Amino acid sequence: MPYKEFRVDGIGSIKVYRRKGNRSMRLTVASDGSVRVSLPMWAPYQAGIAFAASRRGWITAQSQRIAGGTLVHGQQIGKAHHLHFQPSTVVMEAKASVRGTTITTTYHPRQGVNDPGVQAVARAACIRALRTQAGELLGRRLQQLAALYDVSYTDLSIKRMKTRWGSCDQRQHIVLNLFLVQLPWEYIDYVLLHELAHTRALNHGPAFWNVLEGWLPNARQLRTAMRAYQPTLLVAEPHASMA
Repeated sequence: MPYKEFRVDGIGSIKVYRRKGNRSMRLTVASDGSVRVSLPMWAPYQAGIAFAASRRGWITAQSQRIAGGTLVHGQQIGKAHHLHFQPSTVVMEAKASVRGTTITTTYHPRQGVNDPGVQAVARAACIRALRTQAGELLGRRLQQLAALYDVSYTDLSIKRMKTRWGSCDQRQHIVLNLFLVQLPWEYIDYVLLHELAHTRALNHGPAFWNVLEGWLPNARQLRTAMRAYQPTLLVAEPHASMA
């Protein structure tokens, strides 16, 4: 996908993409630390530069988070949960709980939030919360889309996968990555429809794309845009309407 590269004070190099399927501006800090802005085709590159400059603080925080792999207080986890860190002299070792939409990691002040043990406990709790969200939200949405397009699948599993967002085998058993709930809904629907299309065409040949693009005309653009994401505990990317 063609792009232009610019330098922005306080940020450094950014890549600005213009995509046919975009209706809004989206800003992403990729896993390698690169900053990318995607725009609708009709938007000027200057709009992307200005958008990145207006989110300089977020970019800096996200870059530091990626570099250090550190979870922070208030971080959004998936669609519903938020992570809280709570110091307490009562506990000797860090522990975490998931109640409602709050993930609370309690730790002794001598450790600190950035302590590897505290981070490990928090990360495990976040994974539990994501697994619960994925089972509820993705399962419900998959059923809705299957009914909408009159397709069926045998069953659904939620797993933690390192590189794949989903899969569908010849038995029409669909597996979805629990990190999928970290993505915007348009990308979630792309993955779900992608796997449902495999119930009609198991490979990625013309028959598969005929099915998927019949349901989702901008499927190829969404596939390209999703390359900016990795299956990790990333926060949601900022976006801005162009309407």
